[in-house]
This record gives sequence, structure tokens and C-alpha cells, in this order.
Amino acid sequence: MPGADVVEPLPPEPFSVWWLVAALVAVALAVALVAWPWVAKLWRHKKKTPRSQDTSVAATPAELSLRQTLERIDRVEAQWKSGELTGRAAAHEIAGTVRGFTGSDATMLTLLELRMRGNLPSLTALIEEAYPVEFGVSGEGDIERLAERARQAVRR
Repeated sequence: MPGADVVEPLPPEPFSVWWLVAALVAVALAVALVAWPWVAKLWRHKKKTPRSQDTSVAATPAELSLRQTLERIDRVEAQWKSGELTGRAAAHEIAGTVRGFTGSDATMLTLLELRMRGNLPSLTALIEEAYPVEFGVSGEGDIERLAERARQAVRR
């Protein structure tokens, strides 16, 4: 084609390194955003204390000896006396501690199920006394008496 202008391609534009850095940062942020739930879960899991040192009430007899159980009951009673725990919270802790000491599936049974089984009479009696306080039916309750009954229940 006579008279047509021939267009020559232009040389490539120089590539800036900052675009590469920005792309790498964006990818890293996307990976961190996706991985964050798993990292947080692992981090929380590693921060937990062993069950034998945990203040929760669920433990097996191997993890919670008689001495530790009695100490825990004394500690809860002292916290109640000092006002750190309400009567309801103290009753819950004491009942849970004794349930954990007895082991098996006692930590998961309701009062009705404990009554129906009939194989843990001292625990059943303690739970019967703790239930009204634990569930807020009868006010603060007598935590000193409940603690003493709990000590007797675990010593049997």
C-alpha cells in the first residue's frame, strides 16, 4: 500500500519494582485474612492450662485427687465468704467439683438422672441441696453447709 504510514511498535515501558512489592503484600494480606481463624484457634488452644490446673469443674478422678478436691472446696468457700463469688456461683463450683471427683458420667447427668441411677447417693443428696441455689430458685443459700456436705461426700 503506497502512502500508508508504517507504525513501528514502541519499546516496552520500564517495569517498576513497586508494583511487584504491592502485589506480594496484597497476596500476603489475603493469605493472612484466610488463615487467621485457624491461627487464632491454635493460639488459644496452646494458651489453655492443663485440666488438672484449670479452675473448671469437669475433671476425672485421676486428674482430681481427694486432696485437690478438698482444697478446691475450701477455696470456693473462702471466695464466697470474701464476696468474690455469689452464692449461686459458689454452689455451682462446689457441685461441679464433687461431680468431677466422682468421675464417670456424673458431670453430664441431671438431678433426675442421678436419682434414677441411685448408685451415687451422697452425690445425689449434695446436688439436691445445691440445685435450688445453683439455679437461683432459693436465693443465696447456705454455702458453708453445702461445702461441709461436699467434703463429707468426697470422703466417703
